[in-house]
Amino acid sequence: DLQYWTEWVGRRMDHAREMSSLVDLYIAPSRYLMNRFIDDFNIASDKILYLDYGFNRDRLQGRSRQKEGDFVFGYIGTHKEAKGIFQLVQAFSQIHQNAQLKIWGSPLSPFTQSLKTYIKTLGTQIENRIHFMGGYRNDDIVQDVFNHIDAIAVPSIWGENSPLVIHEALEAKVPVITADFGGMKEYVHHEINGLLFKHRDPLALADQMRRLIQHPDLAAKIGHAGYLQSEDKRIPCIKEHTNQVIALYHQLIERKEQTYVR
Repeated sequence: DLQYWTEWVGRRMDHAREMSSLVDLYIAPSRYLMNRFIDDFNIASDKILYLDYGFNRDRLQGRSRQKEGDFVFGYIGTHKEAKGIFQLVQAFSQIHQNAQLKIWGSPLSPFTQSLKTYIKTLGTQIENRIHFMGGYRNDDIVQDVFNHIDAIAVPSIWGENSPLVIHEALEAKVPVITADFGGMKEYVHHEINGLLFKHRDPLALADQMRRLIQHPDLAAKIGHAGYLQSEDKRIPCIKEHTNQVIALYHQLIERKEQTYVR
């Protein structure tokens, strides 16, 4: 009953607060996540800091997109409902211009089969323009994925913290369409380095997809804007990120040692 679940949630929250008191420092890869920990889990603001992920930027260079007759949208990631892939297919079914949708990621039973069954109900004109590409090696994402699409869609239902695929697309200069929610809208600013649509709204997503098809100059503009959180418009490199994390460890150790001396 409601009282039971209320008490259960209360006990879980009490336990989370107790465990958090044992942690010296939290690192959040987005300000969205950092603020959620502060506001929703009562983490002290001086015990958490923002530090975005680091990446091997070398493997994200050299994109060479050969234009096709159709505009090609890509989805990259897990086949699961929380990722919004069903809403993406709904949105694509509203696109009547020359366009293709390529879906990368390993199948996940039973959701992938259910998705394919739904696609069949949309008619052959839609079904023939949706392609399941299977898995891919992350080291080869430029050659195997980004070279074969004109834009990616990140339509997640849940509040993504700091989506890796958005970072990778920004570095590779691939236009991004994503939801105006969570860490997605933190790293993609509307009409500057991507396009945003109303969270959980397939029709709004379809509108933004049409814009890229109809306005190639807009696609080129947002595709080249890059990562807005750095002066050079590049995502953080893994070496610099590692050095920052090591420095944080040293600071915490030094702080502990000074406490023990006292």
